[in-house]
Amino acid sequence: MARPHPFRRHDLGRVHHRLAFWIAFALFLAAAAIYVASDDLAWRPAPPQTESP
Repeated sequence: MARPHPFRRHDLGRVHHRLAFWIAFALFLAAAAIYVASDDLAWRPAPPQTESP
């Protein structure tokens, strides 16, 4: 009798069929879009601050 293998590869291949994966993926895309749209060091550093006397 064969012993079951502790690492079940077929379960990992179907992760994109789970609703939790798509919710996490949508949240990741939303966070990335907000970061890029916020213009907070997303593409370039902030302009230097000028000191007022």
